[in-house]
Amino acid sequence: MMKKVLFTFLVVGILSACSNQTNDTASKEKTAQTTSVTLPFPISYSSDFEIGDKKFAQSVLEISKDYDNNTIPNSREKFADSILFRLSDGTVLQGPKDSVLAAVTGARSSFTSASDYFYSVVVLKPKGKDETWVSCWEKEVDVMKDGKKDSTLINENWKFNKDGKIYEIYQFTAK
Repeated sequence: MMKKVLFTFLVVGILSACSNQTNDTASKEKTAQTTSVTLPFPISYSSDFEIGDKKFAQSVLEISKDYDNNTIPNSREKFADSILFRLSDGTVLQGPKDSVLAAVTGARSSFTSASDYFYSVVVLKPKGKDETWVSCWEKEVDVMKDGKKDSTLINENWKFNKDGKIYEIYQFTAK
């Protein structure tokens, strides 16, 4: 009787293994099929990305920590010589990094405190391009000089050049 039970388990195990191998192959084929689609609009920049190096996410989070601590000049070396920063309210800061960082430092100094809470950070490398994007979803809680608190949901997209320096930032917000 024991031999029959062991034999049954052995057969079921072998069949399960064969079934899993078939499912893995089917899963890979399905993934390959879903990646070859025809997009209904032309994509002018890229629709072909891969996951990038997390060191870029680390840089963005260190800059955010410096923003929270009101020590923005500490992150100066992470930026390219010239920066384009498009804020969610339509403001465009563009020019030498010292000018752009001075404007951001001035805006930050209008708060008693700022605290960022990150929901998601993803690093993307467009295939065939010598740059990297870091996209962050976060909540920022600011305390104004009069004590009033304000929370903002933020999506920021940080663009790094081939030298690993930030040269473009795009910000989108919701209250």
